[in-house]
Amino acid sequence: MYNDADVLSSCLRRSVDAQSATAPESELLAVDNRENRFSTAGAALNHGARESRNDVVVFVHQDVVLHSLPALEEAAAELLHASDIGIMGAAGIDRDDLIIGRLRDRIVMIGEPAPTPRDVETLDEVLLMMTRQQVLDEPISEDPLLAWHAYGVEYALRVRRAGRRAVARDVPLTHNSLSTNLAKLDLAHRHVADEYPELVPIHTTCGTVRRDDATTPVQQGLRRFRSARIWWGESTVARDVHRISPESEKVFADIRMLIDEALEIGGKRALRVLDLDPAATADHADDLVRFDRPFAVATADVDTARDTIAARDADELIFVAGLTDETQTALTPFDGQPHVLGNSHSTGRWALIGASADELKALWPSRRNRPLPGFA
Repeated sequence: MYNDADVLSSCLRRSVDAQSATAPESELLAVDNRENRFSTAGAALNHGARESRNDVVVFVHQDVVLHSLPALEEAAAELLHASDIGIMGAAGIDRDDLIIGRLRDRIVMIGEPAPTPRDVETLDEVLLMMTRQQVLDEPISEDPLLAWHAYGVEYALRVRRAGRRAVARDVPLTHNSLSTNLAKLDLAHRHVADEYPELVPIHTTCGTVRRDDATTPVQQGLRRFRSARIWWGESTVARDVHRISPESEKVFADIRMLIDEALEIGGKRALRVLDLDPAATADHADDLVRFDRPFAVATADVDTARDTIAARDADELIFVAGLTDETQTALTPFDGQPHVLGNSHSTGRWALIGASADELKALWPSRRNRPLPGFA
C-alpha cells in the first residue's frame, strides 16, 4: 500500500524493477491509498492479497528498498513448505528484547542475523510474509484501533495463540524511513494487550507492551537498572574510542533518528553512507533521496572509505557505519576534517564527517549523550 507515489517510485518500485529479470515470477501489486480509499492498513493489504496470483504474499512498506528478489523468493519457499510457520517477517523481537533479522534501518544495519527462520514474539510491519490462502482464510485485522500500527504484531500473537510459529528471517533490505509515526501507537498497543492478556508483557520493536496496572516499584527499578547497564556498556565502548582518537568529540546517540537534522543544521545538500561491515548489502541503494537530498549507500573497505573521505564534497555529509577498533585506527584522524564519533547500543560505533561537534551540539544536549565520568 502506498500514499506517496514519489517514495514508492524511488524505493520499492525502483528496486523491484531493477531485478525483474532475476525473479520473473514475482509481481509487485501497489495498492493506491492516496485518496484514503482504505481506512486501515489491514483493509488495503487484504485487498492486495485478494488480487495476487502467487502462493505467497509479501506485505512491504513503500519506502523499502529490496536488495535481492531471489533471496526474498528463497524465504517465500521456506515459508510455503513449513506447515508450522504462521507468519514470517524481515525483523522481529524475541523475549530477550533482541531484534532478530538483519536489515538496514535508514543508515545503519540493525538486528541479529537470521539466515534461517528464528522464533520471535512479534514482527515489525516493515516486511511480512504469509501464504495467500492463509490471508484469505485469516485476513489481517481491519480494526480501527490497529489502523496503521501493530497489525503485524497482532497477527504474530494470533498465530502464536493458535500454536503456530511467528518467525523472522533475513531479507536484504534498506528501510529508507523519513519519519517515525507514533500517532495512536499507544492505543494499538493497549488493544493488543487487551486481546492477548495471556501473552503480556508483549515485546515489540516499538517497545514493550504491559498492562496499565502492571508497573510495580520493582519493575520500575529493573528498568532503571537496565538503562544504567546500557549507559555503562556504551561508556566502556567510548573508552576504547577515546583511546584511539583522543582529540575527537564523542557522543552517545541513536543517529538513525538524528541524521536528517544533522544535514539541516550542518547545511549539507547530500548524504553518503559508507558501511564497513563486510556482510552488509547495499545493491540498489545508491540513488535514494531523503527530504530532497541525494542519499547514497555503499559497502566499503578501509582503503575505499579513506579515499572517499579525502574526496568529500564540501556540501556532503559522510556517515561511516560499522566502526571497529581496527577500522577507527586506520581512518583516524579522518583526513583532518570536522567530525564526530559516536555509538549507541542500537547502532554500534559510527563516525559523522563534514560537520563539527560544536555545529551539531543541539542534537545531543543531555548528560546521557556523554560517557560516565572517568570513561573518556
